[in-house]
Amino acid sequence: MLSSVAYFLASTLILQPVQAEVADRLRQAKVAPEVISQAQACVSSALPTLVQRVGDDYWWAATTAAGVWLGLTPLERVVADVAPSCRGTVDTLRAT
Repeated sequence: MLSSVAYFLASTLILQPVQAEVADRLRQAKVAPEVISQAQACVSSALPTLVQRVGDDYWWAATTAAGVWLGLTPLERVVADVAPSCRGTVDTLRAT
């Protein structure tokens, strides 16, 4: 049950807002739709790691979710934290 709660929190409060912001910023930068899809898929692939992190560190989850929602946490930092393998996405976001 605890992992279900962590999955819900990770997906709803962190992953979905990050994916939406990534897509919006890349669209504004006039990046090809295929690149946007690849970036979103890359971030989505980090869900198991994100769920583990949320389960292990509720404080990080709460502060990260609040920072994303309030616009106080840089998107690049969230993507780098939850999906370190998405370097290309992080570099593109920093450039926009």
